[in-house]
Amino acid sequence: MIANMLNETKKELQERRSRFGRAVVLRIFFAILAPCPAIAQGDDAPNQLRILAIYSGSSTLAANVAVEAGIASVFSGAERYSRYEIYGEYRDAQRFPSDLDAERFVDALATKYRDQTIDVIMTIGPEAVPLAVTARERIAPGVPVVLGGIVDGTRDEYAATEGLYAVVSRFDLRGTYELARQLQPEAERAVIFTGSEVFDESWKSFAEDALSDVTGVQVDYVSGLSLQGFRDRAAALNPTDILIILTIFEDADGRRFVPADALASIAEVSAAPTYGVYSSNIGRGVVGGSFSTFEDTGAVIAEQVLKILEDPYGVAQSVSVPVSVVLDWRQLMRYGLDPEQRPEGSELLFYDPGVWERYRLQILAALAIILLQSSTIAALIILERRRRRSAEELSRRRMEMARLSRIAQLGELSGAIAHELNQPLTSILANAEAGSAMLAQEPPDLAEVGEVLRDIAEDDRRAADVIVNLRRLMGSGGGGFEDAELNEVVQSTLRLVSNEMLARGITVQLQLSRDALMVKGDVQQLQQVLLNLVINAADAMADQDTRNMTIATGLGASGRRVLSVSDNGPGLPDELRDNPFKPFATSKSQGMGLGLSISQTIAEAHGGTLRFVDSTGEGACVELALPAP
Repeated sequence: MIANMLNETKKELQERRSRFGRAVVLRIFFAILAPCPAIAQGDDAPNQLRILAIYSGSSTLAANVAVEAGIASVFSGAERYSRYEIYGEYRDAQRFPSDLDAERFVDALATKYRDQTIDVIMTIGPEAVPLAVTARERIAPGVPVVLGGIVDGTRDEYAATEGLYAVVSRFDLRGTYELARQLQPEAERAVIFTGSEVFDESWKSFAEDALSDVTGVQVDYVSGLSLQGFRDRAAALNPTDILIILTIFEDADGRRFVPADALASIAEVSAAPTYGVYSSNIGRGVVGGSFSTFEDTGAVIAEQVLKILEDPYGVAQSVSVPVSVVLDWRQLMRYGLDPEQRPEGSELLFYDPGVWERYRLQILAALAIILLQSSTIAALIILERRRRRSAEELSRRRMEMARLSRIAQLGELSGAIAHELNQPLTSILANAEAGSAMLAQEPPDLAEVGEVLRDIAEDDRRAADVIVNLRRLMGSGGGGFEDAELNEVVQSTLRLVSNEMLARGITVQLQLSRDALMVKGDVQQLQQVLLNLVINAADAMADQDTRNMTIATGLGASGRRVLSVSDNGPGLPDELRDNPFKPFATSKSQGMGLGLSISQTIAEAHGGTLRFVDSTGEGACVELALPAP
């Protein structure tokens, strides 16, 4: 009775283990296919087809997880999802390798699925093949069996068995070795790591056959070590060596591992580039390998199953999973291997391009924009410098023209200026002679002599003032901006032309402000403007019987200082009314037409304006407005 209870307990544990495995694959399947409707069970879905998947390894084996993802990718459509139900069972042969465990596994399957209709069985891994063949006779006699995750030898072994369809994968050790040689042409030694479990030893035997004809490179096979021993051996390798890790399900200490985890632990410390023969090793520290990926294997298995169920006629008895060369860009960089030496058509994973590769177009566009902007800025700077030089040259020429204009104007006034100087000189001479005569008297009249000397001094100052104003007007350039009183500018300028105005019969009426009108400006240039306006007004009244000129100063809007010159001449001619300040425009037969243009430039340079406020037939009035200092 106790024995029966133990047997029942063992069966219950096996069933729980199987249910756990099925739950894992279904969870993956549901995660991919959500939110599809739930799968109907039992007789409620007469058209639903059931697929039994038998895995050699455990549900957590990286290879199995990848295969499940490949299968799920094929069954991802809603129509297929609702029509097919997949059961997953995991033998875990690496950790439980005995024949007794295998028998118990088959018994558990027979008990579990005795009331289920299984339409097709698919296997993943070579150890699952005999299990599926045996279980088929007990739970679904004659149904097709798709053998997946096997090599050519396993397919050939079961070639005579009826109803078997093979999906052959290649775990291309020789291709992986050739890949390593292509990336490391200078390598002189290849080291092969395998574990101590039966499956590991079979891999070692296969490797010895596959690499038996290798020449030029020493091939060392390393097994019978603990995991730490493998780590120490890998860390001591030469960086030019090639390290290929096959499987380590069990080490010399009897410790069992998921091979991908053991490989990752060794690759982590390896001094030499590490390669693997399974796609599940990618991303765990290997440089790469040549193999049929587990995702592709699962997809091809699922496609074969669908062909058998949906259109069984003409289904090939054997198909191959394509072989791919897959590389991990991060490990290439870690070991300093050149990605350009990889085989053509290989797949490069985890590629993280540099800034230049990732944003090359953006960088080139930015550089082009920067270059264009730099060129534009440089051109603008050059143009600005040229403009400044041109402006400076134009200003210099304007100043020169202004000086020549003043000289020409003074040339016209030379007679009046000579007369202006002759008066104080004549008076000085007369006073000097009179003073000498007074000193010769006995006794001399000293009081009278003093008066004479004071007259001489006053006449001398008068002559000196005329000469100073002449030199200032005839000088080249300006004296710079300074505080000046506008009324004084008017009076000093009129002293130069007073005799000319008398000679021309012009009555000049001054209407100067009683308050001081301070401005910031170049006195010399302001005198030139007034001199030009006065001469123009005098010329305009040349044919008039009565000639009256008014010069006025005062305050304008916003506190601006205003100087105006008006006459009773004929006003502006029609051809000058639109723009009387246009260069070379003049109504004088001998004029150059630059006086008003120069005067306007001087006014603008002082922040002021020069304009005609009245140019009717009864005369003209020109107004100069300057800002307060």
